[in-house]
Amino acid sequence: MPSACDACGAIGSPLAKVSLGHDFFGRVYDRLTPSSDRSPAWYCPPCSEEKAMQLDLRAIREAAQGPDTPLGRPGELERAVARLREVAARLRAGFDGTTPFHGKLLARGDVEATLGELEERAAGAAP
Repeated sequence: MPSACDACGAIGSPLAKVSLGHDFFGRVYDRLTPSSDRSPAWYCPPCSEEKAMQLDLRAIREAAQGPDTPLGRPGELERAVARLREVAARLRAGFDGTTPFHGKLLARGDVEATLGELEERAAGAAP
């Protein structure tokens, strides 16, 4: 196990590897490192949270592509917009509410751009 966070370089924090779970739409997320990979990424708690937000952004972006996506299901577009608003606010506030995230894994501008696109899409879909 490494001694420093692979995203920010923090030393002395417990480290975790984000590799299993479910994405924003409930699909299984399994990114176990193959045994041939000798350098898996490990993250401190703030970077683990930032990585989870990055994974949500990635799932939402992928879902925004193409005609048949999870965002077409009732309520999913609104839920995605709410999550991206939450992510943008968390990036501004930081892990503990006082220290901003490092931005090594997720750029606030990327979140805000995707949020803007989805808000326009939601406004166009509103009756």
